[in-house]
Amino acid sequence: MFVAQINRFVFGAILIAMSALSARPAMAKSIFPISIPGECVELAQREGVPVVINSKYEAAKAKVKLARLSSRDPLVAQCRAAVERARVAMQGGQFHQIATSGVTP
Repeated sequence: MFVAQINRFVFGAILIAMSALSARPAMAKSIFPISIPGECVELAQREGVPVVINSKYEAAKAKVKLARLSSRDPLVAQCRAAVERARVAMQGGQFHQIATSGVTP
């Protein structure tokens, strides 16, 4: 019972944090649909995650799923690194170039 309450608390905290991050003015423009990084395609197919994210809801589900996977899996480590590189590129203003060039971040 106590573990279930902690899990709900952690899950709720994750959702609150992600909604706060997604409400930032810099990200006011919709970035969806967006392809996942190429390094994540095999992992996404294995885990049943779409390779094209169409909404904030799908993005949140994919983030939670990736966070729950074990870092000992080489595909997980590779995908997390690719997601971090894409996140840094988006924050650095390179996202517009990536999105308009048709290249998957």
